[in-house]
Amino acid sequence: MLHTAGQRVALHGPDSAVRKLLAAAGGPERPGLAAADPPNVVLAVEETRRPFRTDGAELITRGVWATPGGEVVLTNVGGSGFDQRWAVDVDGLRVASRWRPSYQESVAARLLPARQRALNSQVLLHYPTLWFAMQQRFAPLHVSVVEVGGVVVLLAGPGGVGKSTLVARALADGSRATCDNLAACDGMTAYGVAEPLRLLDGTGRRALHGRREQPWTHRVRSLPPELVVVLRRGTQESPTLRELSPAEAARRLVAGTYAAGELRRFWSIAALVATATGCGPVHPPIEEIAARLTTRLPAVELLLGREPGAGLTELLRRPLAAVRTGRAG
Repeated sequence: MLHTAGQRVALHGPDSAVRKLLAAAGGPERPGLAAADPPNVVLAVEETRRPFRTDGAELITRGVWATPGGEVVLTNVGGSGFDQRWAVDVDGLRVASRWRPSYQESVAARLLPARQRALNSQVLLHYPTLWFAMQQRFAPLHVSVVEVGGVVVLLAGPGGVGKSTLVARALADGSRATCDNLAACDGMTAYGVAEPLRLLDGTGRRALHGRREQPWTHRVRSLPPELVVVLRRGTQESPTLRELSPAEAARRLVAGTYAAGELRRFWSIAALVATATGCGPVHPPIEEIAARLTTRLPAVELLLGREPGAGLTELLRRPLAAVRTGRAG
């Protein structure tokens, strides 16, 4: 069991497959945290390489069928080499996955192991849980959410701008965080997607874009944002701050989410599953959630300097103080 994107997820399969999924979630939860409530998402990796049956099923599009029993069969999901069967019932979502790669996909998996690990974690773990979160009116956001100086900050910005580095520095100073990359959000609370920290100066397993994975020392399941900060990388010597209008801040949040490489396969998978099952929205309410956040919360742009500088507590000293003052008032 683990908690990710606001969902209670049970993992089933051979020990090696479950270990890999737990690694994709940043490691197992601490003892005692994963118990209690039954799962609402059950993910199983099956050892067989037999295809899923599609007898009598309706062809939705190439490689996607809707069965008479209300299940969806997808082949080669996201180019990962995995076939899947998705089923929604009163207990939640059940997804079974089988490794059935073509020759080309087998070769790519051997030659590009970091890419294949990223694909596996997306297809086997993150996309199903994010899709089921959509059924509860959550939207995926490409953000980091960390508590800094007693204020919960939602950090937005394109990939590679420095969100993970700033979060890792805050964690080293004793801060709390729920994610450094992806969250499911309803406009009030951000529920982190469980995955490892990925840092340029990390020491763990190789990841994409020259980064390395490392486990979290401590991650909380959710945090309620109080301040929206949009990051940009500048060329000036010192970092600068400016206020953002709600419309401008929401636009940056939406654009950063759609541009995220981690989600580029998610949009089509979510639409196809929604079409085949008849469940929930075809498209997540990203604009609505972004507007809900930015009309309710103060928003600033942080233009980072050329060289690595201070941590978030120092960089955001004035807006953090304003949020604390407003909260007290």
